[in-house]
Amino acid sequence: MKNMANKRAVCGVIGNPIGHTLSPLIHDTLAAHMGQALDYVPFLVESAHLEEAIKGARALNIKGLNVTMPHKKEVMEYVEALDEMAKKVGAVNTLVSTETGYKGYNTDAMGLRMALECHHLDYENKNVAIIGSGGAAYASVVSVMDKAKSVHVFNRTKANAQLLKEHFEEQDYNKIEVYSEEELPKVPIDYVIQTTGVGMGKLENQIPKCTGTLLKTAKIAVDLIYNPDETCFLKEAKEKGCLTLNGFDMLFYQAVLAYELMHHCTLERTSLENIKRGIINQLEQMK
Repeated sequence: MKNMANKRAVCGVIGNPIGHTLSPLIHDTLAAHMGQALDYVPFLVESAHLEEAIKGARALNIKGLNVTMPHKKEVMEYVEALDEMAKKVGAVNTLVSTETGYKGYNTDAMGLRMALECHHLDYENKNVAIIGSGGAAYASVVSVMDKAKSVHVFNRTKANAQLLKEHFEEQDYNKIEVYSEEELPKVPIDYVIQTTGVGMGKLENQIPKCTGTLLKTAKIAVDLIYNPDETCFLKEAKEKGCLTLNGFDMLFYQAVLAYELMHHCTLERTSLENIKRGIINQLEQMK
């Protein structure tokens, strides 16, 4: 009897919390579309055990890992090499096994850009506010920095927002202003991207402190949280007349790019909308 285990790829996602993740559903659907045998597993990993988890995954011959909150920056310490986009973003959300170890990539930035473009949420010449200063915030800056008029980062700890600003100043991008959550923006905000975990899990009924201030003038509000599909932040934005988008489309498109990296393949772009719609239908049936 042939050893079928050798024909199955094993991949997964690491984070904390992880129970909400839709990554297994998306990757399993992409694998089925490509006719590939795949086991995609969510792993709850505490920050204190991140290095052990990466070494263990390598020892177990796990082909690729997605990385979610709160590990996107810290995991950079444990990879053998970094892709240029990961260096630009300053965060990693995808690990791909190589002969010498894992190589770190970032597909969040392009995933978010693809999501915004798909929904025609134009950020060109807009004053964009980003809530948070974690890995997703760095990716969000890269997503909009080519066309945004200015970027305004609000964070509970202003010093962490300052580190983000300095990261991009080293790349000669000087359009970022930073604030604590209590401070007022220097210009009217047109566009808000919420990148923190406020609104999910134990914080599901909360909103960032700066929400009311930013939504006074904003016309578009994006929350990178996808479970729940409408956070309290998005509900408030909708009540104030904003166009809104949750994080599902970003999750989907970054997963497509990550899948291609892990499995060294290319998914036909013309098929993506149908695949995405199929996943959404599955989620509706699960409610």
